[in-house]
Amino acid sequence: MQTLTNGILTVNVKEHGAELSSIIKNGTEYLWQADPAFWGRHSPVLFPIVGSVWEGRYRVAGKEYSLGQHGFARLMEHDFVEQSADTIVLELCSSPELLEKFPYEFRLVSTFTLENDTLHHTLTVENLDEKKLPFGIGYHP
Repeated sequence: MQTLTNGILTVNVKEHGAELSSIIKNGTEYLWQADPAFWGRHSPVLFPIVGSVWEGRYRVAGKEYSLGQHGFARLMEHDFVEQSADTIVLELCSSPELLEKFPYEFRLVSTFTLENDTLHHTLTVENLDEKKLPFGIGYHP
């Protein structure tokens, strides 16, 4: 887990799913704390789809692939890239394992930045392939 603080806000970000897990201001927690009795997540990143594909399967160039609801980014460890006084950067890159689920080369970058009393979470998708990269992306706070 990575932590950012600026004297106004303190935020925690998990490498698992690049998921924001805490936003504290003046001693008060502002983010759902993932009570498994109701919903065991905080704020997952949805990629490469938002929602689901029909019966969990889809076809690309004649080959069938399986993909669960909201894709896989929320289920995977993201790599730590860098941290500065006000920013944390994590990434998830395509791999042989992921190409079996999603046949596109990509890099998904999650950037968390504190600016006074505001937290910015920016998602950037880079196409590392020559073919078009279809995707959906979203947040689920």
